[in-house]
Amino acid sequence: MSVLSVDNLTIRFKTDEGLITAVENVSFDIQPGEVLGLVGESGSGKSVTAKSLMQLNGKNTVYDPASRVILHGDAEAGGQDIDILSLKHERDMLPIRGGAISMIFQEPMASFAPAISVGAQMVEQLLIHTDMNKNAAKELSIEMLDRVGITEPAQRFDQYVFEFSGGMRQRAMIAMALTTKPRLLIADEPTTAPDVTIQRQVIDLMKELIGDFGMSILFITHDLGVIAQTADRVSVMYLGRILESGPVRDVLRNPAHAYTQGLLNALPNLDDFDAPLTPIPGDIPSPLERPPGCVFHPRNVNLEPGSRYEREVPPMSEVSPGHFAALFPEDVVPMKSEPKQVAPKKRPIKKTVSNKTVSKKGGKS
Repeated sequence: MSVLSVDNLTIRFKTDEGLITAVENVSFDIQPGEVLGLVGESGSGKSVTAKSLMQLNGKNTVYDPASRVILHGDAEAGGQDIDILSLKHERDMLPIRGGAISMIFQEPMASFAPAISVGAQMVEQLLIHTDMNKNAAKELSIEMLDRVGITEPAQRFDQYVFEFSGGMRQRAMIAMALTTKPRLLIADEPTTAPDVTIQRQVIDLMKELIGDFGMSILFITHDLGVIAQTADRVSVMYLGRILESGPVRDVLRNPAHAYTQGLLNALPNLDDFDAPLTPIPGDIPSPLERPPGCVFHPRNVNLEPGSRYEREVPPMSEVSPGHFAALFPEDVVPMKSEPKQVAPKKRPIKKTVSNKTVSKKGGKS
């Protein structure tokens, strides 16, 4: 049984202009121990979707009556299924937020109060969500700081977040999220770090923790390269809708939807440094200007004028086992025999010999 099921999630916001649809008919499941990637450009609705799993969107949020976010009960613990969107009071959400589900954000400074030590905040969370006493909570907090690779954790426990380096803040944020041993961790752009070294460390750390804690992760990012390295399955989101989903290898090697293809074509090709990037033309529109039919059709340069995609919303059609795309069935193309290269390769090391550049792969340039 899955840890979490999202069914027909539709989210609207009350504004001066009326109701604005931010997310529309989004569905996905997250399995035990699985990393599900949610990818798309800024404004696609990824974070709004993630926050709905903990009811963290604003008070002007309106959920469609058909929307369901089901946290499935832990069978070993005899737990019952919980429809999170049906919980109306903050006290009802207390076991969910920071307990069964934890969330880490793009900016670690937003996760910590600057005037309270990091350790004190970790202890407070444990006192709320567990029956530990203060001493046991402190011991576990120091243990978690050590577990995520923070040196001298007992000393760091009493420090403030502004005394931590960027990489340490990322690690401390992850440590605090994991102290309650959540069943699901929502990671919202956690690898948008100051440098690629920290990004790599965060990715490696999260992979390691998945195995150790057996938790599931909803990994939100705009970076398909990161998804290729971390996720088991991926859902590609655009303007509040899922346009393609399936196993990472299938979706990234054989993208079926024009939007997924466009995201991949915008990745740099390290085999050809002179090859120009091919960005998707135009910008993602405001939810106020949601187009009819396929929401991506105004930016799809390969679409024929008068196409039904301009008028009708395509269904999620199966491209290959477990791989679906928002296409009309007659437009589904069989899986390609040759995989598409999506992960950038390492640049070959070169050395200069007699004023000529020679690659270790052989040949002169």
